[in-house]
Amino acid sequence: MTFDSSLSRRQVLLRGLAIAAASTVGPGAQAAALPPGPPASYLLHDGHIVSMDPAIGDIPRGDVLVRDGRIVAVGARLDAPGVERIDMRGRVVMPGFVDTHWHMWNTIARGFGTSAAGGFAKTMAALAKVWTPEASALGVRLACAEAVEAGITTVNNWAHNIKGPAFADAELAALRASGLRGRMSFGYPQALQPDQLMDLAALETFKRRAFDGASTGLVDLGICMRGPDRSAGPVWRREIAAARALGLPVTLHLASDRASAAKGFIAVMHAEKYLGPDVQVVHATHGTPRDFALLKEAGSPLSISPWTELEVGYGLPMLQAMADSGVEMGLSVDNMVLAGQADMFGVMRLTIDLAAGQREQQGVISHRRALEWATLGGARGLGYGAVTGSLTPGKRADIIAIDNGTLNTRPVRNVDFMLTHSARPADVDLVMIDGQLHKRNKRLLRVDTAALLAEADEMMAKLRAQAKV
Repeated sequence: MTFDSSLSRRQVLLRGLAIAAASTVGPGAQAAALPPGPPASYLLHDGHIVSMDPAIGDIPRGDVLVRDGRIVAVGARLDAPGVERIDMRGRVVMPGFVDTHWHMWNTIARGFGTSAAGGFAKTMAALAKVWTPEASALGVRLACAEAVEAGITTVNNWAHNIKGPAFADAELAALRASGLRGRMSFGYPQALQPDQLMDLAALETFKRRAFDGASTGLVDLGICMRGPDRSAGPVWRREIAAARALGLPVTLHLASDRASAAKGFIAVMHAEKYLGPDVQVVHATHGTPRDFALLKEAGSPLSISPWTELEVGYGLPMLQAMADSGVEMGLSVDNMVLAGQADMFGVMRLTIDLAAGQREQQGVISHRRALEWATLGGARGLGYGAVTGSLTPGKRADIIAIDNGTLNTRPVRNVDFMLTHSARPADVDLVMIDGQLHKRNKRLLRVDTAALLAEADEMMAKLRAQAKV
């Protein structure tokens, strides 16, 4: 790519992303990120269907018919002449996972939960200061590739290091180019002080420029904010009011640790009408049964990430109280800095087993309930329940297939147990998003993995040197 001095740095970055999205690589390599092809029709044939739709249930030998990116039929021995058949024998066919809270920008900082600078917060603060739009775009690209590898088809991208317009543009361009479904949750720079407002004017401009008007494809816009635990009262109240004035859903961390939970902000937000279906609460690790009842009453969905909540030292999530309250639940891998890998199978397993350990009773949270939180529950919490999260005719074709004949999955006595305890990302055989194939025969179709990893290595080496971590 030649450099045109009349272009801004942001324009150069976006041009580069567009070129990367349209490029191909030589024979024998994986394809680079390709734009979606024309609508295609597929019959996913003879798989074990886990629909997550109570009206359809499970079908031990069933088919899913996809046309123009939409699921048109689910059943046994469907008749679909002239449609490409993909053999799903020995596969579990199910809706793609929905990750409800993922800090995608820092994915290239995998493993930097501690450094010479200190723990997670201090290390990431040091890196955030030297972070660039190019680094954010690369982090999102790597996260999206790993999402597809692991069967995650929908994401809520917590873009909480937006230091200027170029950062937001870079993350959005990378997310759109990936072909994933999801939300760009516009955030704040990491160095922002508790008494400082995030740049609401920039948010409004970004929304108008990037989302108003023509169709925005598979990605919509939200806002991630610090909330009452991490910002002053006048600040978080004004930020939520601004989001609602713009018609944007909100996501915020709340009651993550004991000290924050003791301040009782869930009750405060409920009393002042700041909760609701448009306000997703993340973590609430130390929430009380009353807190979860208030979230349920207000309709605020809850996203938990037990893997990272343990890793960062928040503590043990109150899983039984959460489940008993009936609050809308979704699961999350959170960030690769701490989690290390985007493994929704592992998140489900940990969720189930933590609850059993806490209650000293097996089966407190069923395998099927954890599956629901990882799919349909997460979709409903993000407002996508009518679009994805189950294999329901009329919904978009966000579908994954899991190989149930591997050393770690077979013999299969119980499919739910296999999905929550035996399977792992390497067993994801097929990934389809909006009817487009992204992974087939366990091979990524739209990512040049070697080139992506080389870029990530080079970028992190530069950032580490500049941040001295």
